[in-house]
Amino acid sequence: MQRLSISLIALTALVSSASLGATASAADPAPTAADAATLDKAVKGIETFYSATTDFKADFTQEVRRAHIARPLKKSGHVFYIRPGKMRWDYTQPDKVYYISDGDILWSYEVSSKQAVKMSVKDSELYDSLKFLFGEGDLRASFDVRLGSEKDGLRALILTPKTGQKNYKTLTLWARPTTWEIARTELVDPLDNVSTITFTGASYDKLKPEAFQFKPPKGASIQDLTQSPPPQPLEKDKVP
Repeated sequence: MQRLSISLIALTALVSSASLGATASAADPAPTAADAATLDKAVKGIETFYSATTDFKADFTQEVRRAHIARPLKKSGHVFYIRPGKMRWDYTQPDKVYYISDGDILWSYEVSSKQAVKMSVKDSELYDSLKFLFGEGDLRASFDVRLGSEKDGLRALILTPKTGQKNYKTLTLWARPTTWEIARTELVDPLDNVSTITFTGASYDKLKPEAFQFKPPKGASIQDLTQSPPPQPLEKDKVP
């Protein structure tokens, strides 16, 4: 489904992905002309679907498999998007955590600790790489793209960033071949942790823009990451 990610998106904690074919092995068969034709269809289908979608909401489940830890971390909640760039992830289980963006500023808020963090969305590498999910950009400009396997009626499209992306190694989009709507994402981070997000109950009805505004509640502790760090004093200006 829609624009995840930020993801699915500017939230590296959200979008996720991968071991289901994230990297090619020496045993993989060489791609055929039919594979290339299907890949072209998949890329065009996903880009067309998301460029035509303006509003989206769904339930989601997330499973995070951490390297060297056997038990996965499971979360769930609701996700909402309005193009271009507005998103909201309401985590309800196991803890209440909110990620809310108006397209420029991204807030995260943890209810139990009353900790709010303010970030700039579009300065992030992840947002720039995944802007096709907001109806912008194109897949092949940002990624090396190849087809993965088929499973549960979905086709995998495996994306490897072309530039030095620091937030993740690979992103796999699992899409429905009939519409090229994304039903699941899998992301592998630099530490080989795998986060999988599955969407259900999708709706494309109009949403209210005011739901993507956030004001920290009274008593919240706020960390503002949009402010530039203060300049360091020159050596001659330091107090001995």
